[in-house]
Amino acid sequence: MRLIALAFLITALFTGSASAADLYIKYKLYALGLPIGSGVLSLDVDSKSYSVSANGQTAAFGRLVSDGKGTVEVAGTAQKLDLEPARYALDLKSEDETGTITMRMRKGSIDAIEVQPPQDRMKERVKVTAEHLKSVLDPLTAAVLPAPQGLAKESCNRTLRIFDGKERYDVHLQYKSRKATRTSDGRFKGDVIVCGVRYEPISGHRPKRKSIQQLAANKSMEVWLAPVGDKPYLVPLRASISLPFGSLLVEAEKYKLSE
Repeated sequence: MRLIALAFLITALFTGSASAADLYIKYKLYALGLPIGSGVLSLDVDSKSYSVSANGQTAAFGRLVSDGKGTVEVAGTAQKLDLEPARYALDLKSEDETGTITMRMRKGSIDAIEVQPPQDRMKERVKVTAEHLKSVLDPLTAAVLPAPQGLAKESCNRTLRIFDGKERYDVHLQYKSRKATRTSDGRFKGDVIVCGVRYEPISGHRPKRKSIQQLAANKSMEVWLAPVGDKPYLVPLRASISLPFGSLLVEAEKYKLSE
């Protein structure tokens, strides 16, 4: 599940309710070209507040993805387009990892964290300092990018400072191209920007762990960002990563804006 979250994406790989949402996107997850999961991103955002709620599941596929399901939600304020999370909650059940994470946040800093069960092997991990908990986003908020310039290069070129309750990492986005695409339901048909993605671990991780080293060195990650109707935000329409054991792809098949 870590790879799904870090591919960004795959943070958006959940199934949620479409009722009263500004945007509803249904995704499918593929491993080596075979469908192994599906899900939805459901978003509400206005000039003062936002919320994202989601839940979903994946099927086990060799060493790439474990069998799992979970729920996640976040809510906060919108200040001059910037999203400031206030409450974040994750409940995850998988073969690799089971537990809950709750966070309270204020003005980009972490006020309180509860992780159950507590993280193990703490002596092997890079210590998370108080400084690491400032000016950060949760993984779900990070999937909704403020973009006052729309599909411009500048909307892609940025670094997302993320804390997921256990680990602090940066996700670096870099503009690659702009292209036309459409979802299979035909409701989204238009341009997206394609961004290269690079993962940089900061703290909370085990630096000697091979999967962390491989992910940090991976240059194949890519995300396609699409507009949220006429709102000044972008969200992932497609995300992909190639790994030593195969490839993962998340792709939107349905896109629905509120009427």
